[in-house]
Amino acid sequence: MHKILLCSVFITFVLTNKIQAQSVAYYPFNSILSVSTNPETKVWIDLRFQTNSFFSSLSTEIAPAINLNKNPKGRYYIGGGLRINYLATFQNDARVMEGYFFNAGVRSAPFVKVPQLQIAFELSPYVASNFESGLFRTRLGIAYNFSRK
Repeated sequence: MHKILLCSVFITFVLTNKIQAQSVAYYPFNSILSVSTNPETKVWIDLRFQTNSFFSSLSTEIAPAINLNKNPKGRYYIGGGLRINYLATFQNDARVMEGYFFNAGVRSAPFVKVPQLQIAFELSPYVASNFESGLFRTRLGIAYNFSRK
């Protein structure tokens, strides 16, 4: 189990360094930690990790997004993605692909003195990979954008 955890941390570290991680967000009501490329660019990628789950159900979301505007006070975006559980390969009946989702959100920078600090809000319909169930998810969190000056 320790090898799996170390391998997961290593893969995450390599991915975030390879794609130039520029922003971190935390959604406290959903217990999700997000690491993303620069959300100021037209197209960016977000990796989301659950922070309070059992190791057997450790879900990760890969969420590419497209910005719809260039306003520095608030950026609207849309995107979609996959929810995967790469630890499911060790379970007999579990699926690695858990589902699909669509995102529509905004990252607002309301603080003039600290423009790196952002408020993140997102609407995200989700459907299971077998299309038998779904959720309408909402997320509210706080983000810090390292690339913003």
